[in-house]
Amino acid sequence: MFVILLFASTLSQGLTIVSYGDSFITAFPENVGYFYPYTPRSLRVTALHEDTSFTVFYNNTKITKSYLQRGSTTTVTFPKTAEVHELNYSTNSIRITSTKNVVVHSLSQTDTGTIQKKNIQTSVIQPITNLGTNYLIPPLSHPGLIQTFSGSSAPFSSQRYSLFKLIIINAEDTENTITVVWKVSASVQEEKLKIPSYQLIQIQASASLLMVKSSHKVAVILTHPCLEMTACKCNMIVNQILPTQFQGQNFVVPYIPGITQSRLLMTSNDTAISLYHNNVQLQPSPSGFLSLSDQTKSQYVNASGGVSLRLISPDLFIELIPENMFAGCYLLQLYSDIKSALVIAETGSRNNVHKQKDHITSAKWTEITGTKYSSAIIPLTNPSTFIWHPSSKIAVYILENTGTAVYGGPAIPINDQPDEFGCVVIPGQFEVGNDRLSWAESLAHCTSLQKQLGCPTSEDIQMNLANTVNTTEDEEAWIGLRRSLMTTDWYWQRQTPSTTSLPSPSSDFFHWADGQPLDSFMGLCASLSLVREDEFKWKSAKCCEKKRPVCYKSPIYLNPLYPVDPVNIP
Repeated sequence: MFVILLFASTLSQGLTIVSYGDSFITAFPENVGYFYPYTPRSLRVTALHEDTSFTVFYNNTKITKSYLQRGSTTTVTFPKTAEVHELNYSTNSIRITSTKNVVVHSLSQTDTGTIQKKNIQTSVIQPITNLGTNYLIPPLSHPGLIQTFSGSSAPFSSQRYSLFKLIIINAEDTENTITVVWKVSASVQEEKLKIPSYQLIQIQASASLLMVKSSHKVAVILTHPCLEMTACKCNMIVNQILPTQFQGQNFVVPYIPGITQSRLLMTSNDTAISLYHNNVQLQPSPSGFLSLSDQTKSQYVNASGGVSLRLISPDLFIELIPENMFAGCYLLQLYSDIKSALVIAETGSRNNVHKQKDHITSAKWTEITGTKYSSAIIPLTNPSTFIWHPSSKIAVYILENTGTAVYGGPAIPINDQPDEFGCVVIPGQFEVGNDRLSWAESLAHCTSLQKQLGCPTSEDIQMNLANTVNTTEDEEAWIGLRRSLMTTDWYWQRQTPSTTSLPSPSSDFFHWADGQPLDSFMGLCASLSLVREDEFKWKSAKCCEKKRPVCYKSPIYLNPLYPVDPVNIP
């Protein structure tokens, strides 16, 4: 038996446009330090709405039920026996169901009380709505990975630790037929498995494992309990693989301070797809890894087709966020004392990134050559926080530091589209009223419904309105835009999340029809066409005219987070 030094390991989180839901399924992979007495395994559940109750099932048995308010987080702790150790079928799945949307984050850690003997894994648990039936498996070779970063052959280890493992969890209440696809020499071989309701199977994985297909939804977790690295480290790897529909073509590869070695690992169902940097094709090594020439700064790469891309180093195993999956707001769950966020934002609007309710004003931004983006490291202090942008999509990665090693991964995306007031948990909704009213009557009507006159203050909001309104009638409807009697300037009469209905300055966005707006004495209020062929263009009109109101129900936003008492599972 060889001696290992347990070390801070891998935070490898899944990603998608949003990671909230009301139904989740997962499992705790084996953490090799099972012989240590202090080995917490836990789930953090964060509520996005008021009066949320959630239930946890372990081994298909209900074990706890808790209640949360919007923005609050609770921790559910599990025993060591919850880990999946053996290569076989198991009932050790964990399900979480809730009455309203929540996000779930998992932690597994071994700790003898000293920083040098700590093994940590954290992971975003994807809701069942994000799961699928087709998964591409990263072509990871255990010996090739060791050779890449240490320059020598992998040390002797038992068969148990010589390969990666794959946990396949049946996410539905029915028997699930699983097809595991392997590459054997020049041919492809398939193996059929059947998994009962909400149960799982753990199999060994190697670079020859290509794909997992299933008859019903499954969760797929790639893991290794103790990956030997340089300096006698033992890194635990856990990566919840996402279905093939969550792929992209363009990626910003972030520079992680303190990481001197890193490689890219690309997964695609088309062997002809290539990855490019500065229009130069990157050539894979014999182990399948791709290298960037300069690892001291963030860089932009693009693929010729849809791919998944992972950034791998001796201390990191990060699934990268494709550009098409940048989001408006991210929730960050953190565990170490030294923590930060790596933010990628458009250079022209980078100074408008927010942490909680405040602008991030002290960030040191670095422009990413050849792109419209800049990146910055943002120090963090709270165990839970959120980072958002009011007008453009961003990417956010978590970075944590134990004092001797950095580990990290994507933060939890909460809302896809940016919003000027924060982190949206229920999007706003437009609705055209049936009655024809004056502009003032329309304003009062919407207010009586606890809504407001629609205010398309940006191109994105105007497009959202156009996609929502479904009418074929050739008429117009009032929006919340009118002229000031004092200055004749146009302004929005709207209600913000923190104020009553007050005039607010107009933005630079307008969507006037040709020849509009008319002279101020001809029309002090604004309406839009309900005819799709007219592109919902705006017109000025007399405020006393009778038109249908466009009411808007404001979004609901996530409050700052605060911890609550944990729930312990015996």
